[in-house]
Amino acid sequence: MDLRRWTGVRFVCRAPTKGGGEVELRVAHLTLEHALFWQARVQPVIDSDPERVDQGWNWLLYLPFSKLTGKVLQQSPVGYCVGIVATDRDYFIPCALLQLLGRYPALNDHDEKCAFTWFLTTAPRAALTGLDEYHLSEDRVPKKLGTIALDVAVTHSLNHGGRGRTGLHADPKGGDRLLDWYQRRGMKVLPTDRQIPFGPRRFLRPSDGRYCYYTVRAALEASRSLDPLR
Repeated sequence: MDLRRWTGVRFVCRAPTKGGGEVELRVAHLTLEHALFWQARVQPVIDSDPERVDQGWNWLLYLPFSKLTGKVLQQSPVGYCVGIVATDRDYFIPCALLQLLGRYPALNDHDEKCAFTWFLTTAPRAALTGLDEYHLSEDRVPKKLGTIALDVAVTHSLNHGGRGRTGLHADPKGGDRLLDWYQRRGMKVLPTDRQIPFGPRRFLRPSDGRYCYYTVRAALEASRSLDPLR
């Protein structure tokens, strides 16, 4: 498999909308300003929905904790924010956030590295259309935000030596529905008879059957599927 052409892969820069058009996106490094916006304007809407697995999350805690922990463990922590942009109105509206560890042992091969997604969240439609000052109509709300956010992790892996390998843990609150969602996007589930590394000395613990990962081939296929939006 020739991977040379998979270096310098661009992030997705647009998304389809409910109205049949497209909206422009930009992927930026996650900042305190993004986290403050999310906690004040988006997280309250998430918290009102008991079916959301990200209910009760606090990005003002996750942002510094993830960076500090990842640096201590030499796991290259990085956060990203996917935002809706409009140059004519000069705005950037965060619509998805993720925090990942850029150098984590691949779940299916501990001798290789992957991008392990620690936190990933997307804004509900009601949160985006409820931002009165931006006048974002229902027809302009982006679709595929979860897929696009997951692709950010894959793209990071492709561009930083992971060859697309990506791992994550599907929150148990999401049940089989969440696991199915990741599998439909080409991820595999680590069997319960396998172990995962954790901690600074690579201690091992059993998989609970909710760890998902991309193989190199599956990551390339998933990335290719979004090329029309790059």
